Amino acid sequence: MKKEMNIKRAIIIVMFILGIIGIIFLSYNYVISKINLTFETINLELYGNKPPEEVNDNNEVVTNDTPVITETPTKTYYNYIAYLEIPKINLKQGLVSIDSKNNNVDKNIQIIKPSDFPDVTNGNLILASHSGSSSISYFKHLYKLSTGDIVSVDYEDYKYNYQIVNIYNTPKNGTVPIYRNTNITTITLITCTKDSDTLQTVYIGELTNKEVLT
Repeated sequence: MKKEMNIKRAIIIVMFILGIIGIIFLSYNYVISKINLTFETINLELYGNKPPEEVNDNNEVVTNDTPVITETPTKTYYNYIAYLEIPKINLKQGLVSIDSKNNNVDKNIQIIKPSDFPDVTNGNLILASHSGSSSISYFKHLYKLSTGDIVSVDYEDYKYNYQIVNIYNTPKNGTVPIYRNTNITTITLITCTKDSDTLQTVYIGELTNKEVLT
């Protein structure tokens, strides 16, 4: 009798474990089907927290952190096709065409190929910029962002509003893994990680709504 009870108890335990495994399996497939996180990889080469060194007309090494002052300073004006705005860090900066020679991190916030503009359903706009202290380090305060913060892009006739849903670090090795929901229009911001020479930080934002620009 005792042996039969032990067998029945063992069968019940095995059935219970199998039931739990089945529930976990079904739940996992359900979550994956809903979230649909996709691993994407892009090539990205940034110079680190500071721009590369340059040589002025006197053969002196300078950086964009310490610009050369001339007697007649000039300001460069670009033909912006869109504007990135992040209210939390008081950033509003233009974006040039993805095919422009000025679309690089030494002059502007760079649109990384492949990228989709906000009007592409389920697309991904990928932007990169320096995080140092120079005048072109547009993402120097990006580290202050948290999940839930708003990032906007003014493009053509609309303001596209995104909400940050994920922030993660990745090694600075020339490639960047992007984890995003491919069923949602997203924006990806990439910059060097604060106080690190070996990491870069990725910010994923998902489109919440768009407004007509007035």
